[in-house]
Amino acid sequence: MRRTRCPLVEALRRYAGKGLVPFHTPGHLQGRAAPPVLRRWWGRAVFTADLTEVPGLDDLHAPSGVIRRAEELAAELAGAAHTFFLVNGSTAGIQAVLLSAAGQGEKVILPRTVHRAVVAALVLGGAEPVFLPVHRLEDFAIPLPSPAAAYRDALVQHREARALFAVYPDYYGIAVDLEAVAAVAHSRNLPLIVDAAHGVLFGRHPGMPPGAVGCGADAAVESVHKRAGALTQAAWLHLQGDRLSPVRVQGALQLLTTSSPSYLLLASLDAARQQLAASGALLCRRMIELAAYARAELARFPEVRLLSVPEGYRLDPTRLVLNFKGVGVSGFAAAKVMRRYGVVAEMADFVNVVLLLHPGHRVRDMKALVRAVGAVLAQHPTSPGERMTPPPFPGAPPRRLSPREAWLAPARSVPLPQAVGCVSAEMVAPAPPGVPVLLPGEEVTGEVVAYLRAVSAAGVSVHGAQDPKLKTLCVVR
Repeated sequence: MRRTRCPLVEALRRYAGKGLVPFHTPGHLQGRAAPPVLRRWWGRAVFTADLTEVPGLDDLHAPSGVIRRAEELAAELAGAAHTFFLVNGSTAGIQAVLLSAAGQGEKVILPRTVHRAVVAALVLGGAEPVFLPVHRLEDFAIPLPSPAAAYRDALVQHREARALFAVYPDYYGIAVDLEAVAAVAHSRNLPLIVDAAHGVLFGRHPGMPPGAVGCGADAAVESVHKRAGALTQAAWLHLQGDRLSPVRVQGALQLLTTSSPSYLLLASLDAARQQLAASGALLCRRMIELAAYARAELARFPEVRLLSVPEGYRLDPTRLVLNFKGVGVSGFAAAKVMRRYGVVAEMADFVNVVLLLHPGHRVRDMKALVRAVGAVLAQHPTSPGERMTPPPFPGAPPRRLSPREAWLAPARSVPLPQAVGCVSAEMVAPAPPGVPVLLPGEEVTGEVVAYLRAVSAAGVSVHGAQDPKLKTLCVVR
């Protein structure tokens, strides 16, 4: 019975029903002063729940009441010792844990293909990254998550490292053997920090990979909004064990998190937790069955390959990665055609289209997906032997400065071709998936420039760069 309660949602409903006269923020007065266009569209209910830290509704930065109880229920669901609700997305959680785990000049072992949030944490805290070698699935042009052996080898050379960092799963749904990575970390009594932004459904059904906390992660950050029904930006951070200090993590969160957290986001976390506790296994089973149906229907298009992974990895069964390399069309172009036929993908790259299944999907949605893929093939008939050749993703450039040193150094903008040989002062990350091609402190190579030109020509959105059109690059003077 306890797990089916929503303490924060219930407190908000009680407060909204009291008919109190607010003389506090927010200024829409629970909807009475809301912009008319939004009041007509959203109604009053959403505004009545958009409250602040009034008596009875607790305080996210010092929880002792309903927020604390809601976080305790989330920790119980995950099997964690502590859970923190996040209103600045997984980004804030990742940054807070890294800031608490490693300080200026201390080393963290991590994949090169991390999210840009990690790079921001390195800039803020001054930790030194030790990047692992990148291995790829060539046909899909996808980097594989770093296996346990790579972490073990890195620890031999960097015994002074303070933490290990892993992504589980990546944006394509590929999951490393996280238990093996945790065993490597714990053999040196080091914390394993996990970006599990895309793994909130893991461990909810036998057909899903195990959850990050269950695999031994000392800290796991999950974007609840991505797959579990919470509002955008809503995430949570789980801690277990004694290798990371909950007090220090909470202090870092207070540095990074808004002092005016949205109760709409907090309530959505409480409600999403309740739904996972009550129906998580059933919802996952339905998604797995729908994905299996879609894969069977898509098998009629042999030109389009579905992602599979090599031994030692697992795949999120509720995520479809369609590879159009054999069709001779880019993933970007395929996604545009699919959108014209009513199907909007999560992301596309030079050869792939990524689609996420959710609890609200139905068989008719899978049929619409199959029709959209058929439309791509009808508009891009494949010639014999024709294949899409994506530009090669550049290897990690030589690092000349730490990310923090480069970010703080005097900088100048130069035309992109003239940046070769210079040290980047900024991060350049095509988004999605938000994996940086270039980090502050790395040398700009000809390979990087060629790839960035291809990204620009494809019209891909870029985060981090001062010039989003990539005609210029910011480099250290």
